[in-house]
Amino acid sequence: MALHAVIMAGGKGERLWPLSQPDMPKQLLAFDESGSLLKKTVERIEPIVPHERIYVVTNREIAVKVHRELPQIPVENILVEPVGRNTAPCIGFAAAVISCKDPAGSMAVFPADHMIDDKQQFTQAVSFGFKSLEIYPEFLITLGCIPDRPETGYGYIAPGEVILKDDSNSLQQVTSFHEKPQLNIAHRYISSGYLWNSGMFVWRVDTILQTFARHLPDTYKELMRLSRTDARDLSAIEHFYNEVQAISIDYGIMEKAVNVAVIPVAFGWSDIGSWDAAGKLLVQKGHGNSGKGKVVCEDSSNNVVWASKKNVVLLGVDDLVVVEGRDAILVCARNRAQDVSRIAKKMQT
Repeated sequence: MALHAVIMAGGKGERLWPLSQPDMPKQLLAFDESGSLLKKTVERIEPIVPHERIYVVTNREIAVKVHRELPQIPVENILVEPVGRNTAPCIGFAAAVISCKDPAGSMAVFPADHMIDDKQQFTQAVSFGFKSLEIYPEFLITLGCIPDRPETGYGYIAPGEVILKDDSNSLQQVTSFHEKPQLNIAHRYISSGYLWNSGMFVWRVDTILQTFARHLPDTYKELMRLSRTDARDLSAIEHFYNEVQAISIDYGIMEKAVNVAVIPVAFGWSDIGSWDAAGKLLVQKGHGNSGKGKVVCEDSSNNVVWASKKNVVLLGVDDLVVVEGRDAILVCARNRAQDVSRIAKKMQT
């Protein structure tokens, strides 16, 4: 049973507008000197999965850039979506492609826009998940991050009884999923031992396809049509995306399935889902300020600043996000960072 890896890299990254643009979304951006988020995602996977079994699902607009960013990945493993339909069709598409090659294989799924501090713990957790499938092939396994703070921007997972464990990791039954909470509820979740929902998964290819058949039968029917035709045929792919429902893997599959387990992890995970979150990863400049580029903060605190080409100076202001993009400048209250995607949509119309 071989392990394949699927990287979901089709998002637009609208919550990091104006730096993130449709032709240069956040997965292609670098938040430090070690390369883009996409490149770092592949580098984390390389110790576990060889290049010929790593797949990247992306969109037409950036497919060529993705190939240039990842020359080590076979070009036929870059799977191009003609239109975004959320994560369930994306994962189903990749599963259908892999199934044609290796119907008894397993697949791990990773978003392309995450940061992880401890690569060794990440490797151990994914490897443990893969080994767990040898004993429990019917399980859909997700990685749940142990919270270090109440967070309203993440979904939560309630873990149950321990199914399997080794010296470093444990596999636990999932009792329930919970959507992004209000702050007081997030405090309660943490005190109850809930985990952050990371959106990273490990499962057998045949198991996830069977679960599509059970919970998203129309999508499964189109996946089987795609497999019978040719999972790489452009017209067949176009037909698939024209027909399927746009739905997330969480809503469509994980929250309905009964055979779901979680591996609690503490490898320093960040979902860069807003400028507030990004600020925790940028260079710290004192008094809670963080930024990238030529930034000066005077008598100012708790600001996030991204200077692309110009000097950016903040004087006597607090709790702001200031971003110099390619063709726009964003200034907003830091506590409104989650609303940036709404503005990005308006600017693109």
